[in-house]
Amino acid sequence: MSFTNKFMSFTERFNQLAAILSHELGVQTKYITLNTRLREDLKIDGDDVDVLFCKIVEQFGVDWQGFVFYPYFHEEPHLFSLLFESYYRKRYGTLKTITISHLL
Repeated sequence: MSFTNKFMSFTERFNQLAAILSHELGVQTKYITLNTRLREDLKIDGDDVDVLFCKIVEQFGVDWQGFVFYPYFHEEPHLFSLLFESYYRKRYGTLKTITISHLL
């Protein structure tokens, strides 16, 4: 995390994250709240998650190493993901929810 971001207020971090989401997804910031769900409300899934998380790394210096993708998101649809989806669901259960507040 950069020195300037380390000392940002919660509101500043929220506003920057909302701006990233608005730019990447075309959603107006007024519709983004702390309770907005990434997958369910913003329809972020598969490769879109990777793109978004890379933008968050650029802005906030977050280290996603160790984050397990499969309990929260589907893989981008392709032959292997379709074959392994049942394995992932058996291993990780029903998809869990991540909200904007979880990212802050």
